[in-house]
Amino acid sequence: MVSHGLPQAVVEPKLPTVAIVTALDVETRAVLRHFGDNWRGEDLDGTYIYRTTFEGWDIVMVEAGAGNASTASLASKVMGHYSPAVALFVGVGGGVKDVELGDVVVASRVVGYESGKDTAKRFLPRTDLSRSAHRLEQYARALNKRNEWQERLDPTIERTVLPSLKVGPVAAGEKVVASQRSQTAKFLKTQYSDVIAVEMEGRGFLEAAHVNTVLATVIRGISDKLSGKSVSDKAGWQLRAADAASAAAFELLKQLHAMPPAGPRASPAMPVTSALSVTPPAAFDSGRPSSTPGTPKFLETKATLNAGSFFSEGEVLARVGVPDVDEVLFSFQELPDGFVRVIPAKARAKPLPFAELLEKATYAPLLKTRQYGALTSLNSRGALAYDPGGGRQGGPAPLAWGTQLFPNGELWLASNTVVIRDRGGRPDWVPIPFIPALLTEQVFHQKTHAAVEFAASQLGLSFPCELELGILGVIDAKLAVDTDDIRGPIRVDQVTVRRTLNAGDRDEIDGVLLEFFNALYDATGYARAENLFYFPPEPPHQ
Repeated sequence: MVSHGLPQAVVEPKLPTVAIVTALDVETRAVLRHFGDNWRGEDLDGTYIYRTTFEGWDIVMVEAGAGNASTASLASKVMGHYSPAVALFVGVGGGVKDVELGDVVVASRVVGYESGKDTAKRFLPRTDLSRSAHRLEQYARALNKRNEWQERLDPTIERTVLPSLKVGPVAAGEKVVASQRSQTAKFLKTQYSDVIAVEMEGRGFLEAAHVNTVLATVIRGISDKLSGKSVSDKAGWQLRAADAASAAAFELLKQLHAMPPAGPRASPAMPVTSALSVTPPAAFDSGRPSSTPGTPKFLETKATLNAGSFFSEGEVLARVGVPDVDEVLFSFQELPDGFVRVIPAKARAKPLPFAELLEKATYAPLLKTRQYGALTSLNSRGALAYDPGGGRQGGPAPLAWGTQLFPNGELWLASNTVVIRDRGGRPDWVPIPFIPALLTEQVFHQKTHAAVEFAASQLGLSFPCELELGILGVIDAKLAVDTDDIRGPIRVDQVTVRRTLNAGDRDEIDGVLLEFFNALYDATGYARAENLFYFPPEPPHQ
């Protein structure tokens, strides 16, 4: 541990933690002003961490440097170590439209605008989208209805006009956009016309939060309007913008801490320590439906054709196009062989509206390796997020991935791609069917964390809840650890694990995942090696 020599704060370990990430020195200094002198430095395996307390929060901060890659790496490191309840990126950015110098933009979503395919004729964008946590977005929208956050502005910084706060979409790339006439600026206005600000770290930051299942958002002060950046910088707009962003961030933290949750959890008989605190652990009934003491029983959605199915045989789950003209009818023509379920314990007072489910489905995770958003459709059970797997001309079409959002708050991710059953162009020595071990662990790790975060931030999930993971139809399949390590064949038809999540934090979810992976290996007759693929404590990787 290192110290900067100033009086050290006494950090109460029971306080909820918030992680703040910055990129530039001017941004870090703006945040440190709110720390006062009562902060200390910590050495996290070579990474310098600024730490203090603020109105019921234990705050840790890292200066990650510019760029999405470095931000994703250091933000994930900090979130993985400190397990924060909230994470904020606080910094400066460029204004694209509808904002003035010094204003603050809280990102409703961040678009990675450089993701796509560059062909000989033109660049074909592929939407790479991350969304801020619903609760943080809502609290930010409430901030601009009042002016309390402006009272946190540094009074020593000269301003002729007080800044405004707006909530809207932000674009993130790997380059500084310094002119309205640049190709990037023109591209943003053409392809992402609703974007109001541009920056370089928000996409990597939200990806780190997504992987670590942390409620997060990006807060940017507008330091330039794309053109005339050097002039704006010399005029001191970076300093003003960073200060305004930090003022909004700390007022947001104050409001999050002060506002008790609505409904039966907000009881005057019980002190509220944080608006993000979860209900205490409670026992589940041994069977289904599940419940917590004193609450209505939750009625689970029943599986249908197998444990990973949420549909009837031949049921059309999604429709696109004009009926009798070019309508495409999507259904699972092969049963799912992998699934993730997030199951509430407490019944809702009233079902989630179909319209709300359909709106949220766009951002739901799919049980697949790469995801560039999702298409959505309503069906008899709720809303479905899906990937069409390519262009379709009309008529019946197969689904490979689908995530169902139910009005009761359940979330169900399904895929029929976990077990490789087609040889394709693979050589004869490759055993068919087989399960690619590393890829399977990566997909389940990433999407299980994402599913719990999505259910909590978008569907109102509270804890405790239940988490169920499964791989189905695996009898006689082999597990390919690498080209020289093929295990099996598997002698059971399915591997499933269902466990209670009392808090839904990273370590608890990882514990369920490890049990699930161990059960898969055990089904081959061989134990999974400790720390295989570096998991745990790190996400599975080569």
